[in-house]
Amino acid sequence: MTTSLNRASGSGSYSASSRAASSLQRGRACGNCRKRKIKCDGQRPMCGQCVKSARPGDTCEYADAGRTRAQMLEENISRLEARIRELEEPLDENSVKLHSPYVQIQGRSSSWPASVVASTEAISPIASTSASPSPPPSSSSHSEAAFQEEPPADVVRLLLQSFLPHSMEFGFFLNIARFRDSALLPLPLGHYARPAPALLSTVYLLGMHLLAGSSKTDSHNYGAQENAFLSRALLHVANVLSSSHPHRILHGIQSEILLSTYFFRAGRILEGKYHLTAATSLTLGAGFHRIRSGNAGISSSLNLLSVATPFLPAPADHIEEGERINAFWTTFALCNTWTVAIGSPLSSVVFESHGSKIDTPWPLDMHQYEQVEFNFLSQNVQWRSWVKVQEAYGQTILPFQERLPQDLRGSSTVQNFLNQQPSLQSEYSTQAMYAKASILLDRADTVAALFRANVEPEERSHLIQTFTSLDPLIDNFRSTLFTVLPMSRTPTSSPFFGTVLLTHTLAYSATINLHSPFVNDDHRSRSKSLKAAEGCVELLRQVDMGSIEQVNPLLGCLWTGVCKVLIDEISRVKAVGAGWASPASGSSREENELVEMLEKVFATMAVFSIESPLMGYQLAKIQETYQDSTRM
Repeated sequence: MTTSLNRASGSGSYSASSRAASSLQRGRACGNCRKRKIKCDGQRPMCGQCVKSARPGDTCEYADAGRTRAQMLEENISRLEARIRELEEPLDENSVKLHSPYVQIQGRSSSWPASVVASTEAISPIASTSASPSPPPSSSSHSEAAFQEEPPADVVRLLLQSFLPHSMEFGFFLNIARFRDSALLPLPLGHYARPAPALLSTVYLLGMHLLAGSSKTDSHNYGAQENAFLSRALLHVANVLSSSHPHRILHGIQSEILLSTYFFRAGRILEGKYHLTAATSLTLGAGFHRIRSGNAGISSSLNLLSVATPFLPAPADHIEEGERINAFWTTFALCNTWTVAIGSPLSSVVFESHGSKIDTPWPLDMHQYEQVEFNFLSQNVQWRSWVKVQEAYGQTILPFQERLPQDLRGSSTVQNFLNQQPSLQSEYSTQAMYAKASILLDRADTVAALFRANVEPEERSHLIQTFTSLDPLIDNFRSTLFTVLPMSRTPTSSPFFGTVLLTHTLAYSATINLHSPFVNDDHRSRSKSLKAAEGCVELLRQVDMGSIEQVNPLLGCLWTGVCKVLIDEISRVKAVGAGWASPASGSSREENELVEMLEKVFATMAVFSIESPLMGYQLAKIQETYQDSTRM
């Protein structure tokens, strides 16, 4: 009887299902059932077949509910593939020529803020990439149009003028003059003679970002334009390796570096980490850590990159090779510094595994690579003027044979520096000193973290040896830094000012971080930490920080560490005055001197927090810490 009941129940169920399937109108089955050519019962939100299969990635979607998710994804893929084909064949006569969705000047309507349009009138025009006049885009299509077009030539010039003077603060390592000249060529977006679309769109984004930050009017319109530029930059950067641009790898690294700094500056840490990790992957994948490697088994030519592939041809000249060298060290330094700044491992973990394999020689400043081309550029008035400017700033321009000899090879560059082994090359350029300071900061923070972790006795013995060798190395580096890159010889108008300020601050911060586990118990560590903090404040006193438009957002993180040292010392001085602590734990500094130094850092951070949400957040947190300490 039980069997009969089961059969009857099964038969009834089957009949109901059959009736539902047979009554379902043709063409009304869900997408999965149509694709698999099986019967669909039409149940919603999921039909019976989709419920039973429950395969990962399956979605039960009906055509009568509008465009399905799969259809939308397919449309996006088709649109991106079409865009990639357009970029790969920019001169194809059959390709669609797009008009500018941004602004139309000289009698044409404009969707740009009036102040931007007015600013471009004073700029000498060059040939525009716009094909024809058109009405301003509607608000619904504005963002989509921003993906597919670049601004007209006069606006491009304005954006470059906004970004390039501050480009080094964002990690720009390419030759500025070459980049600017190629960016302004009257050629379509994606042409090989111009920078890759990923890099151009990212630079336009940063140019608009700086315009929006400095604008007193049209702030809402500027912000909307910046969002459109960001969307376009992310699209192009995501597809940079799919293009056929000859510099897609180098320009892809530069784009990722710029985006990471942009996001860090905005306090969007996760996105900043993502793009910095992408830059690291490209840098190591391209072999930039092995440029001019002297290790056996790595093929290399005398004066070109060690490995050339169809994706990465050999550099055309010393300037291009210098761009690749600087690309590596810029990426490496950013990983070192931001790992410490945000207290989270970044790609420095990857670099740590490559530490003994970094053979690339120390970087030079770009004008030093340009010196290599003297025989070819001696008639170039603009280049000669650039050299005179650098000499006026006190930057040493060394003869070629002293800087980049034909047989120069590198081997374990970072390890040799940490082991204080002499180098056979010049290593005192602005970029080299910055890279070294980042190594010292990262190393100091790593050692301090291990001390806090209460390692095993045998490991602690090795750790103490590391500490005792690293501490004087930092001191010696700082002494050398005062000699070769003194702040007094670097005016705020110098393009190197920001890097020099950052390098000095990194060196002081390395001492602060290294001694941080011992400041509460060891008088020497507390004294060295306090002197390092005072040194950072003295840097700020040497210059008019109000005359500086932009600073590296990393400085906010470093200044926060300086503030913590000063706040702790103020608390100690108060404790001694109140009789809560013995005089031996006091400080030679008076409380009012310490407070004055602290307020100097607060005031400096306040100036730049207006345009950097990250610095604004850090300032608010450290001020809150100080207020809590005064109430205790």
